[in-house]
Formats: sequence, structure tokens, C-alpha cells
Amino acid sequence: MVSEIIFGNFNAEAIKAIKKSLKSKEINPLYIHGPYGSGKSFLVQKMEEEYKGKSITIEATKFEPSLINEYLDYDLFILSDLELLPLRSPIPETIFDILSYYIEKKKQIVFTSDRPPYALKLSERIISRIERGVTVKIKPFDKTSREKVIKTLCKDLPPKIINNLIDEDIETISQAIGAIKKARVLGYVVKRKEEREKTKQLLSKKTMGEFDNFVNDIRETFSETIDRSAKEHKLREEYSSKMYVWKMKGFNTDCIKKVIDGPIDKLTSEFVSFTMDIQRLIELQRQYGVVNIKNLLNMGILSKEEIKDIEKALFNPDKTDWLSIRISELENQEEELLKKPTEVEIKEAKKETSSVNIDKLTEELKIDLNANSFRFLKEF
Repeated sequence: MVSEIIFGNFNAEAIKAIKKSLKSKEINPLYIHGPYGSGKSFLVQKMEEEYKGKSITIEATKFEPSLINEYLDYDLFILSDLELLPLRSPIPETIFDILSYYIEKKKQIVFTSDRPPYALKLSERIISRIERGVTVKIKPFDKTSREKVIKTLCKDLPPKIINNLIDEDIETISQAIGAIKKARVLGYVVKRKEEREKTKQLLSKKTMGEFDNFVNDIRETFSETIDRSAKEHKLREEYSSKMYVWKMKGFNTDCIKKVIDGPIDKLTSEFVSFTMDIQRLIELQRQYGVVNIKNLLNMGILSKEEIKDIEKALFNPDKTDWLSIRISELENQEEELLKKPTEVEIKEAKKETSSVNIDKLTEELKIDLNANSFRFLKEF
């Protein structure tokens, strides 16, 4: 319910607009923008829960033009993270058609993004159509909002920890949730300056291959102290772009999706770890490609189900340790097989031996029919 949302100066405009749109169709389209982790997704989720009608929420990266007829069948259509919308045709054209349809039919359409409409890389006609509606911004916390959010979310923590959290430079809901979780685990508040120092040390570690360039770009492009302004926004865009590339290559990027809206220091740490895991997966793919899988399957060492599991795991960064062990086992089993004669080789050997023995006996054994007995012409 919308009533469950923490109301503050930072999200007052967005909440008022959502409540208004639930009662009438005057606010259409509704465009909500704010930094990553500011609570946009949570707000539209609560809006959809309270909406009395047929509704759907689609992530921009998962938008499918071929499903346009299905999209037009709803009373409330929410498209999140519009800045990540792929720009290949006919996606932008389809978005314009859907937008026009919902406005014309007086059905509610909502967009969320990390930037205002004019900063989107979309056509002028789409931006113009969006700007005819209502645009609201979720702002970074002011001191009053930060205090209200933290006191609401961590009533069970000691006053000292609560006060320390309020003094931190926390600007979004996600940052607040992350800091509170960490405080619960550690029993104290980790200063964000200390986290930045740890991140700097992590980035200074040597990585390998093509990942050197990416990690070094981060270190060279941005200052040692990552601020919460344009540089942070630019860095998040870089991470989102890289994540999208790896996702298109088939890799599981769920571990990054979970922290993409969180504190920038944690996101940086997770992404460096992620890229190193991807490198390990690429190496494991090469290692697995050398193994004679067909032979292991024929010998009953591998099943078709396990082959599918392994091939799926080769794109999952969380499976690197298991893959490393399992592929090594398969290599050892393959090596053992090479030392043993195959079933075909054994059959051929038996056939050859049998043929030789029969020929030998035929030559050396004669039957004396007159004496009704066997006579050996040669001594064995």
C-alpha cells in the first residue's frame, strides 16, 4: 500500500503524483526520476498493488516490440529504467505507439528513470510526449529525510548506532538499507570513508587479460575519493553498460543486479569481483571444450542432464569453484580411459586370438577315421 511508504521531503512529489494518478487519469503519462536506489521501483510496485485494474510492470531491458498487442491490453502500464531501453529499431517506435495509445484511451502509463526526460537518448517526439504529462523527481536525502528514514527502519538498534547512521552521508533509500544491514551485522557503523579506502585498495590489485583495461579505466578515470554527484552517476552508467554486454553474451548478471542500486563502493567491489569470475568462466569454458564429452557420455561417466547443468554453469559466476573441481575430475577420468583398451579394441583382440588358435589346431590335429581315434601329428 502507498500508505506504507516512508514520506519525506525527498519523495513527497512522487507520492502525491502517484496518489493523484490512482484517483484520476489527469496525470498521464507519469514520469518519475531519481538516482539509483532512491526508491522508484518500490514506489511503482506499491502503486501497482493498489491499482484497481489490469496492470503490468516491464523492465526496459526486457521490452519486446513483438508483444505490443499484449502490452496494449492493460489499464496500467509501467516501464522501469527507461534510460536502459535498447535503441535498436523498432523498439523506440513501438514505445511511441504504446505511449500514444495509452494517452488517447485514457489508460495510465508510468515511466521511471535515473534522469529527467530531456537527458534520454530517445527521439524528440517521444520526449515531447512524455513532457506533456507530469514529471516528478525523487531527491537525495536532506538531513530531516535521512533522520526520518533511518529512525523508521532501525528502531531496534541502539541510539548510538542510529545517531552515527544519521551523521553519515547517506542520500538514498538503498544506501540507508545497506548501511543499516551492515550495522546490524557488525554492531557498529562503518564510516563510508573507510569503505572508499578499501575499494581503492581492491582496485589496485592486479587483474588479468581483457579485464585489466576495464579496472584500470575505473581507476584512471575517476578520483580516488568517489563523490556522490556526476562521477558516481557516470560510473553507474559504465557498470550498467558493461553488465548489459555480459548479459547479451549469455552470462548470469544477477549478482550485479542486486547491488546496482546500492552504495557505489559496494557496487564497485562487487563488479571487480564479478569481472574476475567472468574471466575464470572463460578459462573454464576453454578447459571444458578440450574434454571429449561424447566419449564420457558413451562410457556412462556423464549423463545428458549433467552436461546441461555444466553448460549452464559455465555462464554463472557463482559456479566457478564447482566447475573447476568437476572439470578437473572429468579430465582425470578421461586420462584414465586413455590408459584402458576400449570395448572395441578388446573385441578385435579376442577375434584375432580366436582365429589364430583355430587355424593352429586345424593344422596340427588330424582325425584317423580307420583307427577311430585322434592322432597328433605334432607335439604341442
